[in-house]
Amino acid sequence: MTKPNYKNMNRAELKQYLLSNRNDQDAWNSFFEKLSNLDSDIGYSSDLSSEEMEKLFKTKLKQTNLE
Repeated sequence: MTKPNYKNMNRAELKQYLLSNRNDQDAWNSFFEKLSNLDSDIGYSSDLSSEEMEKLFKTKLKQTNLE
């Protein structure tokens, strides 16, 4: 199975992919890289609510702590 090209996905597309593929570390790396490139005036992703972002971070932290 071929992995998608994460760099060509926008944050919303990558978020959708991660909801179904939570264990794909390459996708998470790409997602966090995209988050690190946020508009400094906004300070957060414009296509993720604060609640969605917090939920994703908590889920990823739980996964990391379990491994």
